[in-house]
Amino acid sequence: QGLKQSAVLYRQALAIDAAYAAAWVGLADNYRNQVTEGFLQSDEGFSLARTATNRALAIDPDNSLAHASLGWIALLYDSDLAAAAQHFERALTLAPGDPDILLGAAWLALVLGRMDNAIDITTYANARDPMNPNGHLNACFTYYFAKRPDEAIASCRTALALSPDLISAQSPIGMAMLLKGDREAALVAIQQEPSEAYRLS
Repeated sequence: QGLKQSAVLYRQALAIDAAYAAAWVGLADNYRNQVTEGFLQSDEGFSLARTATNRALAIDPDNSLAHASLGWIALLYDSDLAAAAQHFERALTLAPGDPDILLGAAWLALVLGRMDNAIDITTYANARDPMNPNGHLNACFTYYFAKRPDEAIASCRTALALSPDLISAQSPIGMAMLLKGDREAALVAIQQEPSEAYRLS
């Protein structure tokens, strides 16, 4: 519901000012999130996200978040890790220390199997923006893949304390509980996941 409403609001903003680059980037992120949540097919969602991102860059070639958006597209859809690295590097050159961009770079490090780098970047990003639940959620997944379940659970619980209805935060608690061998606690956590896609997965 929130994703649908935010897309409507971004389009309303662009109807007022089609040269508002930030709205194009926001719309691109919205499309990407709709794919993640299973509301759009990958091909359609990422095509829309790429088009919106390119519109933003045509208006503002130095928009750091637009470059980060291309990094996410390269990482999640194109499976082009070299291109993702270039886009995130460009984004961080334009906005050093931006927590949202750092989290993208951390996810890239995670995909590359550089767990220590991913943890260091995520920790730094969260220190800069400690009230951002998505940063702590990112840390949760990072610790999970690093096979550090207690820290993964603690990070997810911090994210949920900041945003109790946060999607995709209960399921990794369940996954971490499975790593610890506690199947009953894992099932309880997963059943509390509000996102059907993450719950079923």
